[in-house]
Amino acid sequence: MKRTALKIAYIGTNFHGFQRQPNLRTVEEELIYHLRKLEYIDDLKEARFRIAGRTDAGVHSLGNVISFQSENEVRVNQINNSLPDDIQILASAPVRFGFKPRYAQMRQYRYILFDQGLDMDAVNEAAELFKGTHNFTNFTKRKQKTTTRTIDDIKIFKPTINEDERCLDKNYSHLNNSYEPIFFDIYGESFLWNMVRKMMRIFLDVGLGKMDLDTVEKLLNPKEGEPRAYIKVLEPENLILMDIQYDGIKFTHDDYACNRFKKDLVSNLINYQKTFSIQECMLKSVSELYTKE
Repeated sequence: MKRTALKIAYIGTNFHGFQRQPNLRTVEEELIYHLRKLEYIDDLKEARFRIAGRTDAGVHSLGNVISFQSENEVRVNQINNSLPDDIQILASAPVRFGFKPRYAQMRQYRYILFDQGLDMDAVNEAAELFKGTHNFTNFTKRKQKTTTRTIDDIKIFKPTINEDERCLDKNYSHLNNSYEPIFFDIYGESFLWNMVRKMMRIFLDVGLGKMDLDTVEKLLNPKEGEPRAYIKVLEPENLILMDIQYDGIKFTHDDYACNRFKKDLVSNLINYQKTFSIQECMLKSVSELYTKE
């Protein structure tokens, strides 16, 4: 019996999060159903089915990890052919029997904001305050045994997109690109529930001049017995779990699986572009109707 770890990509839009929930569509439920259907696993306890982390409803992934053991040779594309298009396995790795995906060496999250006149100098100063080890009790939704976490790095940048990448088909070039994305890549061994999205609220407020750096420092160093501060989380749809890394484990990405997932993403983009074009046409038409009166 061999134990295998799989890296899972999914578009979180139509899922109620990763973790199984009664009568709701979740990533974990889909994975278990199809692994059972293909006879890779049966009893979850016997298969030692484990997950790296639970993402919230709407959050996307390019690198969440599950592991299980099976008597059958795991074939990535056989599983992908069974899975729905919005979940695909991108990579696999053989792992030791005692491997637990929860205990990672590094996690990378990416949050995407759109340029709205943010003071990026202030945002970068705030990011420097977050780096290192802090008490993140103000940055989680629930009480936990320990709220001390370490942020290893935060990289903030605007992506460079060439025209070949932008024009995935001849119609896509007409998409309104006035909303320039800003990537926030956040690296750490582990994160609290809602921690990244609460951090992003702080970055946004600092960038808009609604919060100063002294307040940020106080949030990161709460006094003992002080009530937790209320920080409203930003939208989950802008968050991507980019990757999870483990010491001594090298995942092999499957070219066919990655290209297949890219094609699904392109197809979604084209559909969004068509929806955008229709609603843009309606917007212009409404203006024309009022002009004629």
